[in-house]
Amino acid sequence: MTSQLDNSRATLRLFLNNHPEIKYVSPTDPEFSSLKIIYNQSVSVAPMAIVRPQTANDVAALVYFCVGSSIQFTIRSGGNNIYGLSCVQDALMIDLRDINYIEVDQTKSSVTVGGGVIVSNLLRELSKDGLVTPTGALGFLGIVGWSTYGGYGPIMSRYGLGVDNILAAKVVNAKGEVVVANKELLKGIRGAGGALGVIVELTVKVYPLGQVLAGMIIFDSQDITSTYKNFNAGYQALLEDGSVPLELGIYQFIMNAPHGRVFALALIAALGPVMMNTVEPKTIADHIDFIGTQVPQRAYGTCQTVSIRKLNEDATEILGRAFEKMPSSFGTSFGVHELRGLSAAPNSDSVFSSREPHFMLELISLVAKEEEVNESIEWATGLKNELLQMDPKNLLSGTYISVTQPGDVPLSKIYGPGSNFEALLGLKRRYDPQNAFSLAVPRLVEQ
Repeated sequence: MTSQLDNSRATLRLFLNNHPEIKYVSPTDPEFSSLKIIYNQSVSVAPMAIVRPQTANDVAALVYFCVGSSIQFTIRSGGNNIYGLSCVQDALMIDLRDINYIEVDQTKSSVTVGGGVIVSNLLRELSKDGLVTPTGALGFLGIVGWSTYGGYGPIMSRYGLGVDNILAAKVVNAKGEVVVANKELLKGIRGAGGALGVIVELTVKVYPLGQVLAGMIIFDSQDITSTYKNFNAGYQALLEDGSVPLELGIYQFIMNAPHGRVFALALIAALGPVMMNTVEPKTIADHIDFIGTQVPQRAYGTCQTVSIRKLNEDATEILGRAFEKMPSSFGTSFGVHELRGLSAAPNSDSVFSSREPHFMLELISLVAKEEEVNESIEWATGLKNELLQMDPKNLLSGTYISVTQPGDVPLSKIYGPGSNFEALLGLKRRYDPQNAFSLAVPRLVEQ
């Protein structure tokens, strides 16, 4: 007896007979296994098939077909969702990685990228002209996914969040049409990514910047609790007296190194006993490539997040105790993104709502070995629960959607109670009333 899945595949092949330019990969093809690989190896599902459009019009044809044929689909842009949400069992995966062009404007004030471009390739291309744009800290991230959900990164204090650098977008809507996003739709894209349509092209600001002083400073971490508390007490004092320039981007990182657990970050060597300092002039592209060597290239597990206003004594006491108990697995780690400067300024043209100075804490359980996952997740969950018992005045109610497991935190909290979330729901009703993009992030439903 023919299954519904078989019928869907047969219908898809008939459609593709009229679109030979769209590459089709079935589960029986040799390359299927490699193409469906995603960063999170804990996700063991398989799509019904993979299609690789070459142009925006190819994507439009696919969306029109899927909606008309009641076939569920996901979109994979250049990088990888931490939770593997671009790969859903028996849904068609529309893989945008062949749409990977990069075009710098003649005035060198913006760059237009295809939906499949990743951070490392974009930064390499921009460096040829002495330019940069805010990106994430890992080269294998997709620039579209990273920027449209918020976009924390190394140079955001000086140049703003990813969402704040988006100038324009080309989108395939729920009717299967290629459209240039108007102001209303662009507001939703700036924070809610592809929930309202498939983003096949993005134009973002670029800035003249050749080399920077960048690298990793590793502190003496024999007494990691004291080192961490002392650093943040000194750093907080510098922040409060205005001594930290916006040009300085810091990512605090607790990780398992070959010789033990260490506390590392960029710059500010004077706030603790330094064991190693790799800071030197380099391009942002080189710096991002280096950071990528410090994390597993494929991982098992998950990530959790808590956002707080200050790394005060209460917070660093909790964190210090947790670092002493942190599992030794490669990939178990803790990171801190700091939102300040331009990034913390209100922006009515975006639905991203965390618009006050804060620290976004990443509790990372993305480990290299599957057998070490449970211990890592148990540690991170315990730390998260302890952090949530802090003084409520130091806690932000929402979390960062890119590192929040779907369902863990209501979207009404992530996007803020009131105007932003209600505006987003209104945009969903207007631009995708039939919920064609039901598997997109965020999965918008009335709450």
